[in-house]
Amino acid sequence: MTLKKKIAIGFSIAFSILFGIAMLIIYYASVDFRNDQFRQRLIDKLDYISHYIANTPSFDRESYKIYFQDIEDGLSYEDVIILDKNKKLIFSTVKDKTIAWDQHIINRLENEKRIFYKQDQYEILGKYYLINQQAYYLLVKAQDYSGNEKLDHLAIVLTILFLLSALLIWFFSYNLILRLLSPLDRLKNDITQINASKLTNPVKYAGNTDEIAVLTQAFNTMLKRLSNAFESQKEFNSSASHELRTPLARMSFQLENLRHQHQLDEDVSHILDNISKETQHLSEVTNSLMLLSKFDSATLQTTYQEERIDEIIFMAYEKAVKTFPDLQIDFSIKGVDDPTLSIFCSAQLIEIAFVNLFKNAALYSYHPEVTVVIHESSSQLKVVVSSHGAPLSTNDQKRIFEAFSRGENASEITGSGLGLRIVKRIMDSHQANIEYKADMQQSTHIFVLKFPLPAAKEANILTNAQ
Repeated sequence: MTLKKKIAIGFSIAFSILFGIAMLIIYYASVDFRNDQFRQRLIDKLDYISHYIANTPSFDRESYKIYFQDIEDGLSYEDVIILDKNKKLIFSTVKDKTIAWDQHIINRLENEKRIFYKQDQYEILGKYYLINQQAYYLLVKAQDYSGNEKLDHLAIVLTILFLLSALLIWFFSYNLILRLLSPLDRLKNDITQINASKLTNPVKYAGNTDEIAVLTQAFNTMLKRLSNAFESQKEFNSSASHELRTPLARMSFQLENLRHQHQLDEDVSHILDNISKETQHLSEVTNSLMLLSKFDSATLQTTYQEERIDEIIFMAYEKAVKTFPDLQIDFSIKGVDDPTLSIFCSAQLIEIAFVNLFKNAALYSYHPEVTVVIHESSSQLKVVVSSHGAPLSTNDQKRIFEAFSRGENASEITGSGLGLRIVKRIMDSHQANIEYKADMQQSTHIFVLKFPLPAAKEANILTNAQ
């Protein structure tokens, strides 16, 4: 999840929670207000009834209706019960004469003088009055139909308002944050375009005081330091290349002259052979280190051309045979009927990769033989390079493409541990892939190289651009 989405979602959730709490406060405050208002109307009603009792010694339904006909109390489904001091019914607006009241309620009313409770959809208020020196227990039961209807309407309005506001705040917060963080996208695009050849180009930002400006300034400072370090490294590589290669070449030349110009005994000849091998090994290590240090994908891609993979493989084999004359190759092509065998690459680098694979097979195989099979499909070209040799441990298989990594089977073989690392770097610079597989039963080492075909690569570029 991107930072923009995280901020937008967090802000929207916080707002929704706060707005929801505000809606609940409004609703329950309205509920309390309605309860207080309706209870006050019930109290007013009982006060009117007490005046009616005081002014009408002999009251009945007809006189009750006449007395209250002009009074608007806003009560729906109203019923009135009047009990005397002995808690006997003396008047009721309920048509059913067989009325039974909970004695517990009457006892509460006697002790508390006023009670309020709810029963189903009705709200009931009871109050004790002393009228003309006589005790009366008055109860009124009614529904607040209008008030409850307004509360239901308020609940619907608040729910709709909450949902709409939540949707709107989610939409506007995401777009607002998207606009505010758009400089980060531009900064990201500028950073992704930086490579070893563009370390001196600082990232530009129009702001002056915000956090992104501070981040940009810090990044430019780091970029300048990296540029200085990279330039120092390039200068060192150039000097080291000149200073190391020339003495090594002279040493090799003088050793060859020494071996051929004088008759040497067997021990001295053996020592010279060892020195010559170590000198050659040191030269290979130097060349490998130089090659690794000069990799820059953006610069290398400008030299790529469409090349035939089979031609590159045979040129690599010819170079490997000069060092390992006994190395044999079994070459075959599978896949489509009319393969193009073309890849977009640097022929020199891909040749170095196959030379290293062939040398690796010659050094670590039971027999100096390598099998190369090309599989071509509509989307990629796959090259499988396999040889038979002592199996690697699981740990060695995981570290096979690491620099200076050598397996347990290489303890008695001279090598730098950089050959397969160089192959991996070359494949990465071509946006290709290399995998190592081991067949433990047949003691087979398998390297699978996968190259995107030029047409498929162009189609991917066009798709990404759209």
